[in-house]
Amino acid sequence: MIMENKVFKYAAFLFLLALTFSLNCVAAQKSNKNEIAVRDFGAIPGDGKDDTKAIMAAIESAKSKGIAKVTFESGVYDFKGLPGWERAERKRTCYLTIKDFQKLELSGAVDSKGEATTKFIKDNDLKECQPMIMSIENSSNVKVSNITVDLSPYYYSAGKILKVNGDEVTIEVFEGHPRIEGQKAYIMGLYDLKAKKAKVVRLTWEKDLPQWHLVGNDKDRQMTISNYALAQSGKIGDGVFWFQGNYTGSLLNFAHINGLLLDNINILDGYGFPLTCNFCRDITYHKVSLKTIGNRIATACRDGFHIYCGSGKIVMDGVYVEGCLGDDGQNIHGTWMAVLKKTSANSMTAYESSLPCLTPGREVVLLDDNFRPSWKSKVESCSKEGRVMTIAFTDTIPEWVHDKTPIEPQEWLPESLHITNCVYRSTGRFGIILKGSNALIENTLFENNVAGIQMGAEWSWGYWLESANPQHVEIRNCTFRDNHLQINFGGERMDMSINIASWTNTLKLGVPSDVLSGLINDVKIHDNLFENETLCAKLQNCSNVWFWNNTLKNCGKDLLINEKTVVNVFRAAP
Repeated sequence: MIMENKVFKYAAFLFLLALTFSLNCVAAQKSNKNEIAVRDFGAIPGDGKDDTKAIMAAIESAKSKGIAKVTFESGVYDFKGLPGWERAERKRTCYLTIKDFQKLELSGAVDSKGEATTKFIKDNDLKECQPMIMSIENSSNVKVSNITVDLSPYYYSAGKILKVNGDEVTIEVFEGHPRIEGQKAYIMGLYDLKAKKAKVVRLTWEKDLPQWHLVGNDKDRQMTISNYALAQSGKIGDGVFWFQGNYTGSLLNFAHINGLLLDNINILDGYGFPLTCNFCRDITYHKVSLKTIGNRIATACRDGFHIYCGSGKIVMDGVYVEGCLGDDGQNIHGTWMAVLKKTSANSMTAYESSLPCLTPGREVVLLDDNFRPSWKSKVESCSKEGRVMTIAFTDTIPEWVHDKTPIEPQEWLPESLHITNCVYRSTGRFGIILKGSNALIENTLFENNVAGIQMGAEWSWGYWLESANPQHVEIRNCTFRDNHLQINFGGERMDMSINIASWTNTLKLGVPSDVLSGLINDVKIHDNLFENETLCAKLQNCSNVWFWNNTLKNCGKDLLINEKTVVNVFRAAP
C-alpha cells in the first residue's frame, strides 16, 4: 500500500512537470508569434542569393496576420537582379515597396556593443536611375532599426595623386574602389588624406566631363585623366574622388508616414539622396549615419539626408553626416506653390506638378509681394485636374492676391525641429540647410563644410520653390570649426559658419532686393565655439538676431551685417 502511494505521488509529480513544460512551450510559442523572421521565408544572410522576394513574403505575412515586427539576423542580405528595371519607367522601381501598415517594425541584429550587424547590400551595376532598396509608404507607427546599407561596387571611386604633368593627372586607385576604363568624373574633388577632410569640391559637375583611363598593370591600380582644374588644384599625395553619376534617387525612402523612427541605421555609400523622407509627420532619427569607413573618403554625391515637407515634431539625435561631397548634409524644407488665378471670392487655382491635394481644415498662408506672411485661412476643399490644383478657402481671398503670389501650405512644414548631439562634416555645401521654424540646434559639430548652417528659403519662379523663411531658431552649445571648403561649380566659397539669407530671385518677380528685409525672424546664437573661422555669421533679410556669449578662437569677424535688409541685431541676451 505504501509503495502504491509513492508510485502515485511520483506519477502525479511527473504529470505536473509535463504540464508545466507544456504550458511554458505554449507561452513561448505565443510570444514568438509576436514577430516574424525573414529566415522562415527563405531570406538567408550570406548565401549570395537575392533576398527581395523572401523578405517581401515575410513582410506580407506579417501584414496579413496583424504582426508588427519583422526580424533580420546578422549578416548580409543581397538585393540584385530586379526584373524590368531597365525599362523607361525604372526611376520608380524599388526592391521592397511596403505600403499601408498601421504598425511596422523592421529590426536587424546588433553585436555586444550595440552596433548593427544586419547589412543590406545592393548591387551597383554602374548604370543610372537605379532602383531603391526600400520604400515604405502610406503607413503609421513605423520603426526601422539596426541596419547597415552599402553598395557593391561603390557608387564613387577615389585614389591618391602620383604625378601631375601639365593637365594630366595620374593616380593610384584605392584598394576596393572601382577602376573602370572610360568612366566619367562626376562631381570630382580633392581630399587631404593626412587631415582626413575634403579640400575642394565640385571641380566637375555633370556636363563636359573628363574621363578616366587605365594605365600600367592591373596590380599597380593606376589611372590617368586630363583635366585643367584638377591639375591646377591637386598636388602629389592628395586624394581625388569622383562619383559614378549625378542621379537624385535614394536608397531608403519613406513617404506619407505618420510616426517614423529610424534607430541605429548606417549608410556607407549612396547615389543621389541616400535617405529621403517625404510628406511624413513626427519623425525621429536616432543614431543614423552617413559616414566614411576604412579607406573611403566620400559617401554620396548629393544631399545626405533629405526631409521634404515634413510636419509635426522632427528630432535628429546622434546623427552623423560626412562625405556627401556634392551637396548638403541635411536638407529640411517645405515647398511653396504659386497662384495661377482666382476663380471665385474664396477659391483659386495653383501651379503644381506632383504635389498631393491639400487637407481640408489645414491652414495655408499667402505671402505678399515682399514675401511676408500676410494672410491665413483654412482649406475648405481641394481637387486636382492634370497639373492644376483648385483650392477653396473658408475666408475671402484678399484683393492684392495675383498670379504668382506664393502659397505656403502649413501642413508641409515642421511644427518643431530639434537637432542635438550630431556631426555634419565635409559636406559639399552646407552641413544643414534649414527652411523651417521653431528649431533648436544644440551640442552639434559643424566642421569642414562650405558653411555650417544655411538658413532661409529659396524662390526662383519656374525653377526652385523651397519654403519657408524660418522664425524662432536657437543655435546653442555647438562647435563650428574650419568651415572653409572651396566649391568650384554651382556655388561660391562661403567661408563662414552660419549664413542667414532668403535666396529669392527678385529680378524675376520685379521686386527690389533691398525691400526684402526682416524675413527670417527671431534667431538666437549663443554659447557656441567658433574656431578657425573667417566669419561666424553673415546676416541678410532677417530681424531680431541675438548673438551673445560665444567663444571665438583664431577667428576673423564675428558678424557681417547687411544694413539694408537686417533689422535689430543684439549682442546681449534677450
